Amino acid sequence: MIFCDHYEENLENLEIFHLLEEEMTKYKTLNHEKIQWDKVYEYSLDILQNNSMDMKIFAYFSLSCLALNNEECFKIFLEIIIFTEKLFREKPENISKTSSILLNQKKKYKQIVENFINEFNKNSPKCSQVAAKSLNEYFEKLREILNCNFAKLNIKEEITQTKQSPLKSPVTQVNIDIKNTKLSNLSDREYRTLLNNLAIELLENNIENTNAYSLFAEAAWGRLKTLPPHSDFVTKVRYPDRNLIKLLLDKNTNELDQIKCFINNLSLNPFWIEGFKLFCDFLHHHQKEHSLKILNLLTCNFILKFKDITKLRFDNGELMCKEDTFNYFVKQNQETNKKTLTTSDKNKKVEQILIEINNENYNNSLFCNINSLIAMAQVFETNNMKNNAKIIYLQLVELMEKTLLKDYLSDEYNYAKNKTNKKI
Repeated sequence: MIFCDHYEENLENLEIFHLLEEEMTKYKTLNHEKIQWDKVYEYSLDILQNNSMDMKIFAYFSLSCLALNNEECFKIFLEIIIFTEKLFREKPENISKTSSILLNQKKKYKQIVENFINEFNKNSPKCSQVAAKSLNEYFEKLREILNCNFAKLNIKEEITQTKQSPLKSPVTQVNIDIKNTKLSNLSDREYRTLLNNLAIELLENNIENTNAYSLFAEAAWGRLKTLPPHSDFVTKVRYPDRNLIKLLLDKNTNELDQIKCFINNLSLNPFWIEGFKLFCDFLHHHQKEHSLKILNLLTCNFILKFKDITKLRFDNGELMCKEDTFNYFVKQNQETNKKTLTTSDKNKKVEQILIEINNENYNNSLFCNINSLIAMAQVFETNNMKNNAKIIYLQLVELMEKTLLKDYLSDEYNYAKNKTNKKI
């Protein structure tokens, strides 16, 4: 598991930070029992991985591990201890070059460990013997870094069981009864995670399933109504962490895992258009041309929907969508967004054209079906079969209204909608 290797003090621009703080305001109050510790675990881990190795956030994570009392929690807690021990030992300047801030973070780190040990020894949680021994070893290493002495974790001998149920993660990103839950009732985070999980499941069943990319695009951009606020076009949106960029460019990860990595991380960085170009480059490199076409078109439509994104910058001054990135997505789609029949097509027999349309529908995916319907309707129109064309346009409108593509293919949708309203 990869964690953020630096400390970022200001997390105010993160929705997930505010959700985490909202839960933790209940801590040691009359609402203490109402704390959703699985959410605290999820939110704090997300920030520690992607945004900041802030000891305040780690303290929240530590409390959630103790509250959830799950073996998997303590394994992740150990991973963070191993990571932070090395970080404070080898690169303390990553936490801060200001001595007062560094000392403050060390003080919080010490309190986290002390509290963890006290609660652990008091309650004997469900932590494996191996993990507990490793924690003791690293707490010993931390004594020198934090200039203090820690008590030992009391480790009980494990009783071997003939049958042990497989370990499950303490947090499933989304736990929703789809039959009884409207998508509109989901939070933005739940909505995004649900669609990401569906996209990944489709790809795990069939890595060539292009429908997954429509779900991914909806996860990234579906709930966005406006661009982020700015001051002189500089927003408070953080530029992606260098470790994330390194992770996305990793050539040693297998194909499916790397696609999952792109999906999970880009959906959290919807305004980083360069990241979507990296994804397209990856798909092209692995000869996934059908998936590439769909992702390219969906990204193009997002850019055209929010054209001012080309003017906006991240908090570090980097453009959200550079000119060459804009050209990569938009210019190559200008001719394909609206399919028109060429002169040679008009001279062909209708039967031959329909056969070609059928052949172009290479995988019967949602995206290909929509393109086929558009092409078929245009064939009928060109050959003065307007009744047939209108029937196709009606089917097209109905299909797009039931799918997630409607918002992204708004030009095609409006075009078909207008055709259905015209008198024959």
